Amino acid sequence: MAHYVRRVRTEGDDVTSRRLRAAALVTGLVALVATACVMPPPPATGVDPNTAPRAGDAAYVEPGPYPVGVTTLSLGDREVEVWYPADAAGIGSTPPESYFIRDFIPPGFDALIPPEVNPPYATDAHRDVAASTDGPFPLSLFSHGAASYRLQSTELTVHLASWGFVVAAPDYLERGLSGVLGAPPAAPKADTVVAGLAIDAVRAAGADPTSVLSGTVDGTRVFPFGHSAGGGTSIRLLGRPDVTSAVPMASGVLALNLLNGTTVLPPGEAITWIAGRQDGIVALDGVRVGYDFTPGEKRIIELNGAGHNNAFTDICEIGEGGVVQLALATGLPIPPQLLTLGDDGCAVPPFRDSPELWDEVRHFLTAELRYRSGLDPAPVGLGDAVLTAFDDVARYEHAP
Repeated sequence: MAHYVRRVRTEGDDVTSRRLRAAALVTGLVALVATACVMPPPPATGVDPNTAPRAGDAAYVEPGPYPVGVTTLSLGDREVEVWYPADAAGIGSTPPESYFIRDFIPPGFDALIPPEVNPPYATDAHRDVAASTDGPFPLSLFSHGAASYRLQSTELTVHLASWGFVVAAPDYLERGLSGVLGAPPAAPKADTVVAGLAIDAVRAAGADPTSVLSGTVDGTRVFPFGHSAGGGTSIRLLGRPDVTSAVPMASGVLALNLLNGTTVLPPGEAITWIAGRQDGIVALDGVRVGYDFTPGEKRIIELNGAGHNNAFTDICEIGEGGVVQLALATGLPIPPQLLTLGDDGCAVPPFRDSPELWDEVRHFLTAELRYRSGLDPAPVGLGDAVLTAFDDVARYEHAP
């Protein structure tokens, strides 16, 4: 039923009316593209995870059987961090590795920070220790988000390595923290080029008898995952012949980009979408569009209490209150949009503490990659029954 309100029109009303009509037109066009021009793909075919013997087993919340080593490779103008399953006997007295956010900001900004403001972020990896002889292990590639750095998600990369992966994470300097603060690379490269160089470097190290990674890397296939802009990188890597699946986190797509070919979701490839219900940076609708129009096997996990950063990165746990609170305390002249990007998800409440959400992300990410890589011949913990183990999953859907 239509409802009408009678009122006196003014010049301001005319302007408002035109704006509303324009907005309605845009909304209608987007809806047309989403529903008529870009047709949903046919149902995916594959293994129903509900039929697997361990469908409801939340097996990958805790660290895996391997201690974790970490090493750094050089690409010339940037570095690649690599985590790998280590030999427990070879760790000895090697301490766990920590990193410092100050290592990723330009010298001009660094000079503005008092020397004593340099909180470490402790990880469970050990620098350059002997690798496990159980390899070679599948190769996974992590891609960081905008205004970030290669070590931003060690809670996930170290966890994956403990479950039998070599995990590489290059610096995407073109969108990295140093670059957006005024120190971009001298020779910019496309993100897929950077990813390819990182993959080649890890493969070469795996074939080098003098490298700590010698004999550790099975580089025949690559299993990418990424956060925010890095989720887009993981999707673009689906065009490579050695990539058949991707896990974008806090990353969505636009229906218009699907229509004009800017974003391609290749048929036959598997994509798992993981998103925060309260993400203020990446619209949840865009994640859902990505899921709806994925033509291969697919999953979507939506997390309650998750913003843009807290479920997927270390960022909210660095120092007292996260990276943004650290920057504000030191008076750094950070652009407001970067403060918004870096702080989304960090305030508790309304968001959940990062460790409370890492369990879900660790499990679904590890279960998915172990299944795709063949480490698990059947899906483990990817059936609907696994939700009884988690209290922050608002939606879990999959096809088949």
